[in-house]
Amino acid sequence: MKYSNKINWAFACAILVSILWIIGDICIAGFDPDPADYPLYSENYADLMDVGLATLMLEGSTSRLMFGALIGALSAPLLFPATWLVYQFFRDKTKWYAILTYWILLAGAILSPLGHAVFFYVGEIYKAVGHTDPVSHPYILEMGRSFVRMLNISWGTAIGVLAVGWILFAVCIVMKKTVLPAWTAVVTPFVLTVFLVFIKNVLPLPYSGWLGGAVFNVAYLIFFSSLFLLFRKKLRSEL
Repeated sequence: MKYSNKINWAFACAILVSILWIIGDICIAGFDPDPADYPLYSENYADLMDVGLATLMLEGSTSRLMFGALIGALSAPLLFPATWLVYQFFRDKTKWYAILTYWILLAGAILSPLGHAVFFYVGEIYKAVGHTDPVSHPYILEMGRSFVRMLNISWGTAIGVLAVGWILFAVCIVMKKTVLPAWTAVVTPFVLTVFLVFIKNVLPLPYSGWLGGAVFNVAYLIFFSSLFLLFRKKLRSEL
């Protein structure tokens, strides 16, 4: 396959996986509930759970949460060509910083599906609290805490690794180690996510919940779309 065709297919994969993960994020975590609306959680069991996380997905049906988890996890292989595409923007791909950035971003892509899917189990276990006899709640709450630990470890690790990788890439852009102009560091996913969080806080419902749940992948979509529209030909000509 010609290099130009590989670039085109990589862009297609990057934009498609961003859209699919946005859909998945909105379905599984695109809510912005008021915990006070759920006194069983925010009052009765407030000391036994992370109330914000426990109430986050209570409004989601099982089918919606399952769809959100699966569409992200099953489309994760598309993250690999997207990561390869980022690597192509380095001026010298043999340098240590280029290789390091590539492998960190690749590791983050590999770690992401599990962290994304675990949201389903957290949502389902806490929904059970409101639909079962109180005698079973201690066991359910203990299980919920275990699921939350699993979520914090898996999702926290993935986000942490990706944050390091994208910060490194932004630094490389600023230091002219890539073919991208310095201003594009602002639209790299980690930096852009910070700005989108502020936007989320001023949006009305349900849009605040949608953006809050999908903020990182909205940043991905903006980033890869910007590269496609502005720098696809530059990548071909210089590399």
